[in-house]
Amino acid sequence: MSGKIVITGAAGFIGSQLAWRLYRAGHELVLIDDLSFGYESNLLIEGKPFAELHKLDIRSPELHRAIENADCVFHLAAVSALPVNQSEPDRAIGINVAGTANVLEAARRGGVRRVVFASTSAIYENNTSFPCREDDPVSPALIYSLSKWQAERLCAAFGKVYGLEVAVTRYYNVYGPHQDIRRKSPPFVGYVIRELLQGRAPVLHSNGEQRRDYVYLEDVNDINIACMTHPDAVGGIFNVASGQAYSVNEIYDLIAGIVGTAIRPEFRPAARFWEKYPSLFEGRKPMDPHILEKEVDKFTLGATERAERVLGWKARVPIADGLRAAVDYTRHLLAGQGAATTKNAMA
Repeated sequence: MSGKIVITGAAGFIGSQLAWRLYRAGHELVLIDDLSFGYESNLLIEGKPFAELHKLDIRSPELHRAIENADCVFHLAAVSALPVNQSEPDRAIGINVAGTANVLEAARRGGVRRVVFASTSAIYENNTSFPCREDDPVSPALIYSLSKWQAERLCAAFGKVYGLEVAVTRYYNVYGPHQDIRRKSPPFVGYVIRELLQGRAPVLHSNGEQRRDYVYLEDVNDINIACMTHPDAVGGIFNVASGQAYSVNEIYDLIAGIVGTAIRPEFRPAARFWEKYPSLFEGRKPMDPHILEKEVDKFTLGATERAERVLGWKARVPIADGLRAAVDYTRHLLAGQGAATTKNAMA
């Protein structure tokens, strides 16, 4: 199958690599990103763009024209950093919820066949039974997870009211080449790799015994493509997880071994995790530090039986292999050897 494919958040970590795969498969691509968090360099092959980037806010009325008559829309655009969501709730809800409504409205008015919406395992943040399953009740409270849960409800509503084909993917901790290491609070894996390659001791929080489910980038985009094509994906919610949990200390030791360093991390109290966002702890009602500690120390593990049964998908990349690919990419990137192109990252 080939046709017009739209990707919102296309200049980001996952979106750019999905775009590259679909480009190689011969699809006509419409890439959308306002570059608040993404980078145009993620969409270059040997210094040249492989598809046109539309620099649009997903809330813009112009989005309707870009999406019209698409075969599939991958909606990945979002404010995803948890402390940014928490410190800027109006912006987060505006983009993550209202922006999703605009994408869905443009899709149903423009005759789009299917929308694949990128949600998050963070909506399980208050669950206590593991592994978490897609039909488990959830009660998210942090702004990011809450906004994604609200967006999932919008997806279900557009499916019920308009018959719009929608599939929802709940990402666990995605890692791999192209992970953003430039922002103030990079994801854990990218942050540790960056610091160790530059000879610095990473600053981590709590004691490193917290365990989470990590899933490699290419496995993630395998299920994205399955959701685009599989007839039984419609109306489904799918955990995108490996089904295995690793501790911070285990991941750290694997990365340190690949890098070849004896540097050890510095651990700080969990309550200091978001200290770069002081507004959260100011005012008459500051954030409850116990909530932050719970977030830092939470355990995550996703059930994958539904994705296996319905889509035939299962995460396949071993954690050591995935971390080695991420280290190799970041090493070349930091060395300035031109590995910041999509082509080299995927080679």
